[in-house]
Amino acid sequence: MNKLPILIFLFAYLTCRAQIPADFPVIDKTDLPEAKFLPARHFTGESLFGYMDGGAELYREYGISDAVITELDLGNGHYKCEVFKMTGPEEAFGIYSVSKYRCLNSPPISPFTCQTHYQMQICKGPYYISIINKSGNKADSVNSLKIGMLLAEKIIEPSVDLSAFIPDANPDDLRNNAILAKGNLGLMNSATEWEDYFKDITGYYTLIIRAKEKSLLSVRFSKPEDFQQFLKLHGWGTCDLSVNGVRMLGGEIIRLLSENQLLIEIAN
Repeated sequence: MNKLPILIFLFAYLTCRAQIPADFPVIDKTDLPEAKFLPARHFTGESLFGYMDGGAELYREYGISDAVITELDLGNGHYKCEVFKMTGPEEAFGIYSVSKYRCLNSPPISPFTCQTHYQMQICKGPYYISIINKSGNKADSVNSLKIGMLLAEKIIEPSVDLSAFIPDANPDDLRNNAILAKGNLGLMNSATEWEDYFKDITGYYTLIIRAKEKSLLSVRFSKPEDFQQFLKLHGWGTCDLSVNGVRMLGGEIIRLLSENQLLIEIAN
């Protein structure tokens, strides 16, 4: 028997594992002895283009540190498990919020979970996790949940506190309906109607909640000059702002949350 292919496979597996950060949440045979694993693939923010081509731009705009891709066979199903470590919990929630779509249910394995027939998405701590299956049947949903629980248990870092963006909002609205966009690509992927509202503006996060009668935008700026550019874009002056809220000529109600953060209420 020729042992060379086996040795090559083992060397590739060990080499890849050696590149993965020691505290990174990954699953392997120790977690699922009954599964068959392909070698895990590791990418950094710089090398992510080698995995997802154009989609890497969105992750890089939010801020990505590492990604580990694991494929496995479990039962009769095949699963691709993507774990992205972002630069912080807000960045992880941002990617999750602009990626999830038409959730069928939200299993309580993390603060933010979205499950469809073909995908399980999880945000916990600074990690965004996507588990994709091929068949979309009940067995795939059960196995995806099992994989997601194993990964979530390995994450001990705290998740994002969305109340810092909109203090008075209903926690369920924040958890289920909020979108966190960072820059133009985030808006293009989730809230295209607000692109002109932030035209040529950089260095900001905006948490958006849409409702029937109004939309809420909590906008936080990285630098004072970005803040001033946004005020100039809308014809607002610093003296116009108040912690109690002020109605502007355009109809928006503006509330100053901090020296670099605004809460904007706009009637739909």
